[in-house]
Amino acid sequence: MKKTLVIIILLNCISTLSYSQPKTEFGVTTEGSWFTPRPNSEYSEPNRNGWGTGIGVYASRSIFWRLSADIGLAYRYKQMQQHYTMPYTEGGEYGYNTTDEGWKKYALNYMVVPVHLQLLTGKYLFIRGGIEASWLTNFDAGNKKTEYNWTMGFGSQKHKLKWSLNFIRGFKGVGFFNGLYTIDNGKYFSGTVYHNQMLQLNLSYPIWQKQ
Repeated sequence: MKKTLVIIILLNCISTLSYSQPKTEFGVTTEGSWFTPRPNSEYSEPNRNGWGTGIGVYASRSIFWRLSADIGLAYRYKQMQQHYTMPYTEGGEYGYNTTDEGWKKYALNYMVVPVHLQLLTGKYLFIRGGIEASWLTNFDAGNKKTEYNWTMGFGSQKHKLKWSLNFIRGFKGVGFFNGLYTIDNGKYFSGTVYHNQMLQLNLSYPIWQKQ
């Protein structure tokens, strides 16, 4: 009985070691995403889906067993289109009122700080989850200067080049202000409000590791 118990414990230790991760790791990361902004309220203007990309660096640290944590700093680009309706007077002072409507494209630039927990569920596969804090750098972000998202996904670390597929969604609705048109030297603004939602493919590669 004792011999059997020792063998079981030994096999478990070997299994745990074979699934082990580097104690500390620094690396680079890149991403591609499909951005699907959702209306935040019945008053939100319609939005069209867009694509995104990004690049950054990360630091990872093993906590215990198969659990590790990482933090990063990244640049993220997202593209979206918003429907607009712009009223104006055609034909001068005594003309008639009309409207111009269509779709306007916006390129959104962010600085992002992601924090994740990662759990190895097998020799190569892992699940991960965490939160992100991000800041819009090329528009006025309105009342919410910091955008918070939660993220969850899965991936593989069979090779040094790791991949993960993640779903990202904002905790709350966010928005930004944009100048659409100018009349009599006055600039008129339109507000854009939406709920962030993304499907992300993330690739990471270590440049330094320590066991």
